[in-house]
Amino acid sequence: MLNCDYREIFNQISFKEMIYTGPIDSFFNYRYGKLPYRSLEFKHETHDTEQFQSAPVVNYPNEQPYTRITEFKYLTGQEHKKTSIVYEYPQAEGDPYYPIPRKENADIYAKYKTLADARPDVHFVGRLATYKYYNMDQIVAQALTTYGKIVGMKRKEAMVKINKDSKIFVTAAVAGNGNGAATANQHS
Repeated sequence: MLNCDYREIFNQISFKEMIYTGPIDSFFNYRYGKLPYRSLEFKHETHDTEQFQSAPVVNYPNEQPYTRITEFKYLTGQEHKKTSIVYEYPQAEGDPYYPIPRKENADIYAKYKTLADARPDVHFVGRLATYKYYNMDQIVAQALTTYGKIVGMKRKEAMVKINKDSKIFVTAAVAGNGNGAATANQHS
């Protein structure tokens, strides 16, 4: 269902297990207060040039008001006389994107984590639900690990099953440090 808050339909849909990727504080109705998140504003532009920048993503950590420019045709392999880009501007308010790593926020999150651990029917996955910054390879590893737990497989077995059962093949190199980190590559 689109354009609805899950709380509106929570009691109407039966489920054995749920994967929740939204803000953990929202799931628990802000019982311990609202966790702060950094947001983003996106400004899209189209340019009458085949190429705007020399790479798909260029980060700007210094004086510019934006933090990154993404040129999508690098990522899609498109060939066109024009190109589209997006600027990312950090915002204090708006849709949550990134947790803010401070001790006081970690203390609040720990209270929510205790509540989450008491809900074996809900799997909290991703940056917002675990209040932690993840790179994309780490989030793919977390998703694979969660899938394996749901279907009762060991991590390597879950990866092999996904490889055999999907049209998109995911290969993962499992890190030996036991922290759930892995790298993943997608192949068509």
